[in-house]
Amino acid sequence: MQKVIYILKELFGLIKAHKLYILTPILVMLALISFLVYYIGPTVIISFIYAGV
Repeated sequence: MQKVIYILKELFGLIKAHKLYILTPILVMLALISFLVYYIGPTVIISFIYAGV
């Protein structure tokens, strides 16, 4: 869980440094999806694809 907190701190630091406030929701969602894929596996992405069909 320490890695997740570290990555989110770095992400928000990057957003503040470059003033990319409009992209914050997109970047946070991409980070959360990548954590889901890493911890649970690729079945999460497959379920999102089938739910959209």
